Order: sequence, then C-alpha cells, then structure tokens
Amino acid sequence: MSSNVQRLLRARKYMNWRFIALGYLSLFALSLLDNGRSPTYNAILEDLSIGPAKGSYIFSVASFISLLVNLTAVKWLPKLGPVVSTRISLSLMALSGFFMYITGVQTSYTLLIVSSVLLGLGLAICTITMNVLVIKGSTSSSRKRLFSGLHAIYGLSSLLAPFILAFLIKHGGDWKTYFVVSGIIAFSVILITAKTETLPTEPQEKQRENQNVPVRFRILFGLLLGAYVASEIVISTRLPYYLRTVLKFDEITAGYYLSFFFLSLCAGRLLFSLKSFNFKSEHLMIFSHITTLVCFFSGLYIHPLFLALCGFTMSYAFPMGMDFLVETFKEKSDYMITSVMTWIGVMLASMHFVFGLINENYGANIALLLSPLLSLLALGALIIFLKSDKSSI
Repeated sequence: MSSNVQRLLRARKYMNWRFIALGYLSLFALSLLDNGRSPTYNAILEDLSIGPAKGSYIFSVASFISLLVNLTAVKWLPKLGPVVSTRISLSLMALSGFFMYITGVQTSYTLLIVSSVLLGLGLAICTITMNVLVIKGSTSSSRKRLFSGLHAIYGLSSLLAPFILAFLIKHGGDWKTYFVVSGIIAFSVILITAKTETLPTEPQEKQRENQNVPVRFRILFGLLLGAYVASEIVISTRLPYYLRTVLKFDEITAGYYLSFFFLSLCAGRLLFSLKSFNFKSEHLMIFSHITTLVCFFSGLYIHPLFLALCGFTMSYAFPMGMDFLVETFKEKSDYMITSVMTWIGVMLASMHFVFGLINENYGANIALLLSPLLSLLALGALIIFLKSDKSSI
C-alpha cells in the first residue's frame, strides 16, 4: 500500500489537525476580506469618485465569478484536491488585498474590478475547500463540533472586521491599509500551513462514481441549505434597514441590533463547537427552523430584540446540515458540497432580487417576511428528503 493511501486511511480514522487548521485559518482570512467590503464601501466610493451604481460591482462581480467557480468545481476539485485548491484560493485573496491597496493609491476603477474578480475566485474556492478539509480532517464523532467551530469563525470575524478597521484608522491607516493587511494575513496562512500534506488524487472511475447522485437529492439538499443561508442573509443584511425605515430606529441603535445578531450567531456556533449534543443532525435542523420561526414572529409582534436573537436559533442549522450531508452521502460528499454551494449562490442572487422588488412595491416590513418563507422552504425540503427512498444514493 502506498504511503499516500496509508496517510489517507489514517486521516479518515484519526483527527488530522493540519487539515482542520488550514480550513479554519483560510476561513478567517476569507472573512476579513469579505466582511471588510461593507464598512469600507462609502470610503471607497468617495476616494474613487464613483456612485453607488458603479460601486455595487464590488459585490456583484465577485458573486458572479463565485457562481462560475461553483459550477466548474466538479472539474477542478477532484484534480487539485482541497489542500492545493485552498492554497490557490489564499493566493488569489492575498492578490485581491494588494490590488485593493493599489486601487486606492492610483484611484483606478479598473483595478477595483480586477480586485473584485480575484476576490470572487478566492472566496468561491475557499468556501468549498474549507468544508472539504473539515470532512477529511475530522472523525464522525467530532465532525459536528468542528463544523460549528468552522462557521463560528465567520461570525467572529464579522464582529472583528469593523474594529480592526477602526484600529487602523486610529493609527493613521485607512481602507487601503485594511485590505493590504488582510492580504498579508491570507498569504501568511499559506506559510503557516506549508507542511500540510496533499491527498492522493482519486482515479477517474472513482471520481465519476462519486458524482452519481440523483438530481432530486441534489435539488432537495440545495434547497434545504441554500434556503437556510438566504434566510440568514435576509436578516444579517436587511435588519438595520428594516429597523430604520419601519420602526424609525436611529442608525446607531439599528447597528447595535445587528451586532447582537452576529454575537448570538457566533455564540450559538461556539456552544455547539465546545459541547456535543446527543441528537441527530437532522433533528437539530428541524428544531432550529421551528425556533427561528417562533423567534422571528416574536420579533415582529412582541419586540424587535427577538429578530436579533434569531442569530442564535439559526446558528447551528448550517453546521448540522453539513454534518448531515456527510453522514448521508459519505464518499460523494465532496461532489455534493460543490452542488450545494452552487445552489446557495443561486438562492442568494434570487433572494436579493426578490427582496428588492417586494421592498420597492410593498415596503421593508413585507420584504423581511422572505426570511421565514425561506426557513419554511428549507424545513419542507428537509422533511421531503427524510421521507424519500434513499436506496439510490
């Protein structure tokens, strides 16, 4: 038996902390760059003397590129493997940070778009590979906690990004400094994890076999995870807008509610990363969706603080969903992750479009109802999947 195959077998039986570390650190680097765009957005528009319409391409170009990467992942992921792919993504993210710095120095809109393309490539690759690395590096007993810990990193960095930016500005920096520092961090992760060994490439026949998943199951899993992510993003991106326009909160108070949402999201995922709960992942997902619906409507009709508390009830749905995916599809998990990430991209693009239409015609109070509607869609897809005949998987 070759040494590479022996290492692979050991990785499946025992924890591979190098894979876990690479997954966690790459998500942290990703999160700093991703979450840095919103707090620096107005400053970027001012320095480049562009309007919101042109500035919005920072997000839309990256999202479009990400969708293309997800659609083609079935081709490049089996060939490159998660370790090499993650290093490529970190390199692209580092370049994006450096290009953002040059964008500010030269006030070049063209370079801003180039940076957005690089960031979109890096984010999309890393979003897939970080989950695969946790799968490869974990054991069945630790997987739930490690997925929760992985996604807690994103919640933590969502809170850290504005404070890091404020710290840099206080000490003479600006948004350009923030992005170049974030780029250096991404490059540093490559150096720190340089000793992480790559996994052997699977034979072509095995790759094709692992991609043999019935379309109905790809659709159901895409809906149950994609709809969840979209429901979370509705609140995380639109809660301040709802509070200001409908409830007439001032900007600072609305910001506090959003911070509490991210804090509760992070706290929930940290809790599930530190403590094992003896419940099936699918049952925890059902409980998450039901309690989120109760919490959401309590926020509408009792007190808006419950809307921020949705962060806690939502926090463990996605990590449990990823664990359920691995438990269900086993060797086909890598392929299913690429399929799910594509569905998430489609669901997010659709959500933003539909929210804009409803908000324009009926107001933010009606548009915000997209969140519980998407939660119901995710819950429905999960229940249908659980009742399906899975013998063909």
